[in-house]
Amino acid sequence: MQLKEFLERKTFFQSSKEEIDFKFKRLGLERLQYWKIKSLIPDLVMPTRFFMGLRYRANPFQIPLVTLTPCDNQKLIAGKHLKEFVKLNEKIKQNVIGEMLFPKWKLNFDTHKFGVIGKGKLKKIAFDFHRVIEVTQYLAEKEKMIFDLHSENIIITIPDFELKIFDYHVFDDYLYEPSKENPSPEIDHIETIREFIRSFEL
Repeated sequence: MQLKEFLERKTFFQSSKEEIDFKFKRLGLERLQYWKIKSLIPDLVMPTRFFMGLRYRANPFQIPLVTLTPCDNQKLIAGKHLKEFVKLNEKIKQNVIGEMLFPKWKLNFDTHKFGVIGKGKLKKIAFDFHRVIEVTQYLAEKEKMIFDLHSENIIITIPDFELKIFDYHVFDDYLYEPSKENPSPEIDHIETIREFIRSFEL
């Protein structure tokens, strides 16, 4: 808060003060989202440090542009995104137009792509996925919030083959539009995770 007040005192225009206020609120929201999930599944969440920083970019004339922006810094771990373990070799049947314009593939998990993942490790990954599903359901039902998690936010560590999540978001449920297939917005995320679990063939 002291940094926010200091930066606001350095500006003359109300619009600049409002922009600083917005960026600090965004930083606070990102910290809140992180700790919300961290408190529910602490061993699965990658340690993350949030701070307000300066981003430097060069414009086409090579003049540096400095922007105040919320930043985060995560511990580096050896691993691969969940989507990198996907083997797209089985097409999902649709109508002709759907197959031509919007092809869909079954999510098959490749257990030999980055080393051999044994059955014991797969069972542990599946168990942790079920914990993520429970958290997603809890937030949706009890707190009316959507745990917005995608395959690019999930890492399988190497060589230990453990599940870790990072760079996720938690939103109010009214920001999502329900569909006919999934009247509750969290179901999309849950079904994707369940499809991965089914592909383990345990």
